[in-house]
Amino acid sequence: MVMKVMVISDLHFDKRVIHGIDESKVWSWLLGIVDYHKPDLLLSCGDWGTAINYEGFYDLLKRTIVLSIYGNHENLDVLSRLYNVKTESYLPVLMEDGRLYEISKLRIAGVNGNIHLKKRTRKGVPRGKPDDFLDVAEKLRKIKIDVLLVHETSYLPEQFPFMRDSVGARTSLKLIETVKPKLVFNGHKHSGGIKFYNFPWDTKYLYIDSSQAHKHYVLFYPEHSKIEVWRDLELFKIVDVKMSYQDIAKVEV
Repeated sequence: MVMKVMVISDLHFDKRVIHGIDESKVWSWLLGIVDYHKPDLLLSCGDWGTAINYEGFYDLLKRTIVLSIYGNHENLDVLSRLYNVKTESYLPVLMEDGRLYEISKLRIAGVNGNIHLKKRTRKGVPRGKPDDFLDVAEKLRKIKIDVLLVHETSYLPEQFPFMRDSVGARTSLKLIETVKPKLVFNGHKHSGGIKFYNFPWDTKYLYIDSSQAHKHYVLFYPEHSKIEVWRDLELFKIVDVKMSYQDIAKVEV
C-alpha cells in the first residue's frame, strides 16, 4: 500500500471574519478534505489558529496521524496536550525541535515558531533566537532528513518580492542550507497559495497557504517521489520531486 501524506500550513482557525473571509469555516473544510483523501499522515507547518479545541482536534486524530510544529498564531494550551490515537505508541501531535520522527520509513524533523532578537513570547507563543534555530541545524546536520517543517519563512525575495531582509528570514535560510533535507515545507508569509523553489544544494522547497483565502495543500507520495498540489478539491499540479522545479519556480496562485 502506497503511503499518502497530506501537508498543510496556516489554517488560521478563528471565530472571526477578516477581509471578507470567514475563518470559522476552516475546521469543517479540513475534516472534509481529510475524509476525501484519507491520508495516512497529516503534517502541519503551524498556525492552526486560536479556536482549536480538544473535541474538534480529536475528531481529526480519529481520522489520521498528525505531526505539527507551532507557528505564531496558536492555542498552545491545546496543541501541546494532544496525542495521536492511531499509533501503537505514545506520540504527541506537537513536534520537538530537532527530533527525528520516522513514520513508515519517512524521516521527518521540524523547527517550531518564529525568531525575535528580544521579545521571547507574543500572545502566549514562544519565540526563538537565531542561535536556537542554528543549534537545531547543527543537531540535524549529519542526519538524513526527508522532510523538514519550518514556520519562519526563509529569505527568498525572488519568491516573496515584498519580504523584508530580516534576521529571522536569513536564519531560516541558513537552517535549510545546513540541514539540506530532501524537502522543506513552509508557511507563514501569506503570499499566494503555493510557491516552489529549488535550492542549489538540491533541496526542494514548497510554501503552502491552507487558509480559507487560498485552500491549498499538498499530497505527497514518498515511495513514488511524487507531489500533488491541490486547491480545495481540485488537483492543481503534479510534481516529480526528483526533477528540478526550475520550470515552475515562479508559479503564482
